Amino acid sequence: MANFLYEVNNQKSSHIGYCGDKVEEIYATLKKDFVQENGRIAFYIAKNIEGKIDAAIGLDIDGKSAEVWGPFNKTSSHVLQQKIWGRLLEEYPTIRSFNFFLNSDNHIQQEFMNILQATKTGEHLILELQKENFEGVLEFKSTKYCDTDYQAFEYLHGAEFPDTYYDAKTIVARLNDEYCFLRVLKSTTGEILGYAHYEVDMELGEAFLHYIAISPSAKNQGYGTMLLNEVITELFTFLTIKEIKLCVERKNDQANHIYFKVGFTEKDILFNYRLKRG
Repeated sequence: MANFLYEVNNQKSSHIGYCGDKVEEIYATLKKDFVQENGRIAFYIAKNIEGKIDAAIGLDIDGKSAEVWGPFNKTSSHVLQQKIWGRLLEEYPTIRSFNFFLNSDNHIQQEFMNILQATKTGEHLILELQKENFEGVLEFKSTKYCDTDYQAFEYLHGAEFPDTYYDAKTIVARLNDEYCFLRVLKSTTGEILGYAHYEVDMELGEAFLHYIAISPSAKNQGYGTMLLNEVITELFTFLTIKEIKLCVERKNDQANHIYFKVGFTEKDILFNYRLKRG
């Protein structure tokens, strides 16, 4: 299964944003997020007469919603994946909302979204930066988070990301993990100008920049670029990290300008779709 997903997901014409592009990463995610309590995996597949996988769709389930891995389809017909999709709907009747993340070059699945009457909800960019193309900073202006920063950090995080997956309390709790980090940038008077929360997966050799934000009163003064450069410098001190990838909103020109300024390049354009069960 992991090899099949690796093969199809490394082609833009069949690329799905939720799925990784390395066999080890895909395999680890399948074990972690798709194996259910009964031992079954939340994936339906279709094989050809030679026993090889032709199509597959999986669900990363969270309550009554799911992120859809797929559809992946080596054939040019929607018929096969339509059958798989129907089976998934029957198998998981309690799921009410399905989210899709398709490459802009994945035209077959965009057509399938029209067939399903899914709603397009956004566009994102996948940006990447290679370690060999980045020159780190020698001096850090930001500091590690401390408990006295909490009130100001909580306020800024809540204002910048009001409906997000990690609130301030959760982020601080995550710092108990050795490889989760929170840096804050302060003025000379101790006022928090910005912060960044990021982590490293040592097993997979991946880095994740979850949040970076600058206070409204401190924007357009170079602090965003400064903080981002410091974060990337620290991430690249880990020998297993050779590249950093980010998923950002395509139309957020102000933020994206900073990413491009420090050396990120555009890898993919991804479209979000949502389907709500009637």
